[in-house]
Amino acid sequence: MEPGTVVWRETAQSLLRQKWLIMGCIVLGLVGASVFALSQTIRWTASSQLVIGPAVPPALVGKLSDGADKSGPLGMDLPAETQARVMASPTLLAAVVKQLGMPTDDKTIQELASVTRVKAVTDNAYLVTTDGPTAQKAVDRANAIASIYLAQRNTEAKALLTNLAEQAQARSKTATQQSRSLVSQIDEAVGRGDNQTAAALRDQRVGLATEARQAADDAAAMLKALTAVGAGSQLVTPATTDTASSSPMVARDILVGGILGLVLGFGLALLRSHLTPYILTRDQAARATSSPVIAASEGHRRRFWQRSAPELPQYEITALGAEASGALARRELSPRAFAGGGPGALLVVSASPTPNSAGIALAMAEANARDGRETLLVLADIEGTPVLPHLTGHEGLTDLVNEPAATRAIRARKLFRPGTVADLYVLPPGLNHEETAEAVGPSLVPGIVADLPPGYSVVIHGPASVGRHGITPLAAAVDASVLVVQVGLDKEMDVARLTGALQFAGAPVLGVVLIGAAVQDETLGIPLNYKPLDSAPPMR
Repeated sequence: MEPGTVVWRETAQSLLRQKWLIMGCIVLGLVGASVFALSQTIRWTASSQLVIGPAVPPALVGKLSDGADKSGPLGMDLPAETQARVMASPTLLAAVVKQLGMPTDDKTIQELASVTRVKAVTDNAYLVTTDGPTAQKAVDRANAIASIYLAQRNTEAKALLTNLAEQAQARSKTATQQSRSLVSQIDEAVGRGDNQTAAALRDQRVGLATEARQAADDAAAMLKALTAVGAGSQLVTPATTDTASSSPMVARDILVGGILGLVLGFGLALLRSHLTPYILTRDQAARATSSPVIAASEGHRRRFWQRSAPELPQYEITALGAEASGALARRELSPRAFAGGGPGALLVVSASPTPNSAGIALAMAEANARDGRETLLVLADIEGTPVLPHLTGHEGLTDLVNEPAATRAIRARKLFRPGTVADLYVLPPGLNHEETAEAVGPSLVPGIVADLPPGYSVVIHGPASVGRHGITPLAAAVDASVLVVQVGLDKEMDVARLTGALQFAGAPVLGVVLIGAAVQDETLGIPLNYKPLDSAPPMR
């Protein structure tokens, strides 16, 4: 399988494991969007479309000192974007407010300006869109903006044309009067015999007459254009009443909220999966221990606020132990391997204190004893919970601390107690809870195991750390080990360190018993590129 496939598979599994987090984010998004949508003020939208024809032809305003093509007052042909801004300006909207009978204060005008949008569709077509508290008011506002702009534009154009015509007529009258005044001056020059002056005056009189006629023609053209003002400007598509409000759009807002919640849930789930230090899958457990998962049980997922290991029912612990023991037997590591047909010594250990690891050690010892081999279960976890209540009142491992070395093996044999099945014996933790006994007691295990008669199979259950010596004292007494890993409780770094310590101490990890595996975790829990050992060190 390609590495990329493994990454996508683990990502999908992490999302499935945290489906409740994702669903919670989706519900949160839906509820938040619903509250937001339903709390909004109902708003209706209406749109009207108008077309603006030419107002004052640019050729007629060429003599204005401040006039030019495509610029000037409202009555002239302004750029499309400029006219769109004029329609949505507070100056025009003040007239709209007054016409509709709304309050004429600045607040009302600003509110109307904030909900008014004018778009220049083409050079002479405009779309006016505005909102209102009701459908009819929105229609009235949109139509009023368009009609008032057209009316003001026509008024401004007529006023401009009238002004231009009056100016042209005044120029024509002035030029005519000046031309008439030159007649007497020409006669006087002719009477004096000054032909040169008379010729100059005649040329000047011709120019004034031409100017008068031109001004008269301009005035006539402007008066003619005055009658055509507004002919090409009209409200082509008046606003109509909508049957549904434009805001709030509850269905759209809820859909957007659900999508945002889904995205948030996916993000949090992936972030949590990549940042959590805890083991969550079979593959993670196998990768941390470099060993396959030989037995696994489903369990409750760990929460952010809950990092305890719930005790499994006895029947499930027994099933896990039997499965793990059978898996070790099928591996056939060596002719004398534990659960493989001969005696051996095995350490069952967990990276963190859990009531389940001792039960699994007992179940594996029971499975080994049922196969007809004499088996000793050494409970070296001094602080652990007793797995056999009927043995709690007996002396045990810690009571051997003060025993002389010469008689310690004989004394240990006397402390063996019958287990729950035939051929199973148990060495309890003991009743001596002094500091010295608790620190030194587990270090006596290698000597006890070495002094056993031939033929015994040994299962030792101990904590991950024993005093100042770590796992070394217990690992020295065994040939191999099995790790009990609790999903959501054991950290991947702690499990990896424990695996390295066991390997260094000569007790390599043969397999992992995983507790709390998720239903969605369908992998086998075998490390990538894993190859079983062709041979293993001989076990006792």
